[in-house]
Amino acid sequence: MTPPPTTDLDEIRRHLDAVDRKLVEVLLERSKLIEEVIDFKRAHSMAVIDRAREDLMLDKIEKTASSAGLDPRIARQVLRAVIDAFTLLEVEHLGPDV
Repeated sequence: MTPPPTTDLDEIRRHLDAVDRKLVEVLLERSKLIEEVIDFKRAHSMAVIDRAREDLMLDKIEKTASSAGLDPRIARQVLRAVIDAFTLLEVEHLGPDV
């Protein structure tokens, strides 16, 4: 639900803080899924990095963002950062790809 427009900067910042808390919740959910990915990759001796999958994800998020009215460059950049951060966790658990 989008809050009503306001001219009070403190109010806008409170709304931004609430959105940021929601982002943390989403990242926590993603983190739990990544744990499952790590277990699967370990069990199947799979590589950490799958560039083809990453490219598909980035293309898809651009289309989703564009359809929703968000600049697709922002969505792509954010997802790229998320992928990179979680890939680091995968490397910590599985070791680097050789």
